[in-house]
Amino acid sequence: MMMNKPWRGKGMGHKIYKIKELNIHDNLSQKVKKEEKLISKSAIGSSVRSMIVKTPFSIISEVCNFRRIPNINEKNQEEFVFRNEENKSRRELEAKLLNTVYNYYGEIYCRLVSSNLHEKRVLLEYPTQKAMGTIEDEGIETALWVPIHSVELDKKSKVELNNYIIAKLPVEIGKYKTEISIRENVVFREKVMGIKEVSQDIVLTKNEILLPQKIKTGQNLVIVENGSLFIEGYILQCIEYIIEEGTFCENVYQLMQSIVLELVVQILQEQEVRVEIT
Repeated sequence: MMMNKPWRGKGMGHKIYKIKELNIHDNLSQKVKKEEKLISKSAIGSSVRSMIVKTPFSIISEVCNFRRIPNINEKNQEEFVFRNEENKSRRELEAKLLNTVYNYYGEIYCRLVSSNLHEKRVLLEYPTQKAMGTIEDEGIETALWVPIHSVELDKKSKVELNNYIIAKLPVEIGKYKTEISIRENVVFREKVMGIKEVSQDIVLTKNEILLPQKIKTGQNLVIVENGSLFIEGYILQCIEYIIEEGTFCENVYQLMQSIVLELVVQILQEQEVRVEIT
């Protein structure tokens, strides 16, 4: 009877226990390996970073065809030539009487009316050893100031008014448009998976109207018909990009931007104008 049930023999219970104990250790080791794999996978993730980029620009070009002639500080000079009584002790070469009057007017200033950005963005990946010879340099190409104002209102203002008052008001000297072509390259130090968002703004830091001096000698009046408009500023960009964490970055990542910046500016000056009373 004992031979028909061998598992009931002496020492068999101890052997079965050892086998169960070995199985428990194998299961624990498999769980540890699985946890290690999960931890290593979670270490390689993604996150969002941001970068501030300032792209400067400037333009100086001629402005002409003013809608209204600007009033600039002028110098009026009258000159009278005469001869004194003769003096034997000295010889008189020239004698003049001069009268000089300076007229000062309000400052001519510039206002940004609108801006428009046309962009092409390309995210590139370069091998480190080839990046220096492949990346293009930044560059700016500018165009001319083109007048876009109308002269219809000026024609109406020349109509004789019977009932009016004189007031000092800001008047438009002209409205002009230009396009500035810019190439901007942004280099990243991490492994970039993609660009999430780019927010931007146009900031003008300096504007100046350069006009020739207006001189009146007697009845000869020089009328200013053109000048130069200087604009300086920058494009402020906040670039949000997605990087891959937990990996070694072997290549160079670069965002190439081709930008056409369109600016519309208005030239203003405070002048005395006739305002009709109705």
